[in-house]
Amino acid sequence: MPLHSLIIYLLSLAVTVAVCWQAQKLVQAFRLHFLSSYLGYQVAIGIVFILNLVVTDLSSDVLRNIPPQGMDPVYILFGLVAFPLFAIAFYFALAFVAGILDEDFSRRLRVAYVFYWAVLFAMFLVRIQFALRGIRLPPAVRSLNAVFGLAMGIFPIAIYGYVMVRAGRRSRPDERAGLVKFAAVSITGYLLLIAAMIVPQAGLPFRWAVPVLLGVAALSPVLVLRVFLTRFYRPIPAGTFEGPKLSLLCERQGLSNREGEILGLLLRGKSNKEIERDLYISPYTVRNHIHNIYQKLGVGSRLQLMNFVRTKLEG
Repeated sequence: MPLHSLIIYLLSLAVTVAVCWQAQKLVQAFRLHFLSSYLGYQVAIGIVFILNLVVTDLSSDVLRNIPPQGMDPVYILFGLVAFPLFAIAFYFALAFVAGILDEDFSRRLRVAYVFYWAVLFAMFLVRIQFALRGIRLPPAVRSLNAVFGLAMGIFPIAIYGYVMVRAGRRSRPDERAGLVKFAAVSITGYLLLIAAMIVPQAGLPFRWAVPVLLGVAALSPVLVLRVFLTRFYRPIPAGTFEGPKLSLLCERQGLSNREGEILGLLLRGKSNKEIERDLYISPYTVRNHIHNIYQKLGVGSRLQLMNFVRTKLEG
């Protein structure tokens, strides 16, 4: 393996590890369930990026004397590995967005997501069969592949575009502006990530830009998210939401015993699903109790809830 390729691998790997480490620090500092999904997204995307870098190097340097058709198995293998990783990464992104917007990631949406990727994977297998047999894809199939491929490529853009749209419903201008900024930086970072995947194909001089592009693309959204959470929803000290202070707050705000119990779970970063499982109650009951808690405390999201309770307990 050429020395320059090894150095680029190591630098890109170091950037990926740094990004995942920063995301993990967010999980530990804020204890919000959806931040674990964000960490999962960063890990999966980082693995896909490194794999893409390796395959690009194989095709341009290591195996440059092999005819194009001889590279087909390499590309097919990469696709078989990258495909499920993309599906997992975007699933984590959806779960994260649902969490930060305080919306339900419903079972219907999960089923639709699995069906969508099952169709994509089936089409990918069809392409493999045609490629291995040296048969050109029919025009209709090529067009359908292009449409689904484009849809897959712009998936993160659509997800963060949705964040920008939904952020407009937040009552607090600072929270609204923070979410819009994070979404805009995330979309820009994703576009830079695509550029970083394409750049190595342009030749050796351009490959040295890969770690830089990767760093800007992946680190910027994480750092903007940290600033957003730290500025408006400071890290939660251990034990802040426990003990008699919380019980007194629930009494003063007119919360029932069950609502106080659910409030405690929310403040520990539990998701709706986890609350259902812990308390053995239905999804509807959980949503109804959370709605009542929001109404009584005068908040509109979990992040606002965290900030409200922290202010009351620390005041």
